[in-house]
Amino acid sequence: MVQRPHSARFMPGTWVFPGGVVDEEDALHAAELGFKPSADWEVAALRELAEETGVWVTTEGTLSLPIVDDVLGAIGESSHEFGLDRLTYFSNWITPSVFPIRFDTRFFLAIEMDGVDVTFNEQELIGVEWVPPLEALDREDRGEWDVAFPTRKTLELLGSASSTAALMDMLESLAPVPPIEPRLAVGEDNARILMPDDPDFEAAGPSQRDPTILERLSDVISDGGRVPAEFKRRS
Repeated sequence: MVQRPHSARFMPGTWVFPGGVVDEEDALHAAELGFKPSADWEVAALRELAEETGVWVTTEGTLSLPIVDDVLGAIGESSHEFGLDRLTYFSNWITPSVFPIRFDTRFFLAIEMDGVDVTFNEQELIGVEWVPPLEALDREDRGEWDVAFPTRKTLELLGSASSTAALMDMLESLAPVPPIEPRLAVGEDNARILMPDDPDFEAAGPSQRDPTILERLSDVISDGGRVPAEFKRRS
């Protein structure tokens, strides 16, 4: 997991998985290598992982290499090739509809049997650490880490399996992967993110069209109310 800078506009100081935005170069790289059209998601995931941590998941194995700015250019000039077939797509989160800027985020898993050294891109991050899922959750519970809601739910999923083999069996049973679109609930002194199986999820439906919901969220944040990590503000 990696830690975002405290100065970041979005989720400052939060511990997340390496990731980023799918761009045109990812699609071009996938097309040049003859991958399926949707492989730009996988290319982006592996590119961002390499850019942020120096971890390269290749067809030959997982490598620890120096941080470079142009990962796609570097791998194109090397003898390596991204190991797209080593990725398991298992989760798709969509930002609640109340927000003007929304993200369609996919999570991928790669199994690495041997330890791999990691570093981090100091222009984008302030920390990196290999950590068992349940330990990451304990650190959040103890107030040592801030973890975004989708990240926490993903850690809970990863930590629920008794072994790597059991985890893979569970994730492969999820195909096709259903999108998860939570809802936002705002009270007087708190804000919550609701999952579709939450008892309050259906009741929160009408409030998603309330034009004041984001203003009320801002008031709760300003007043120091209890909110998920992705809504916290830091100076």
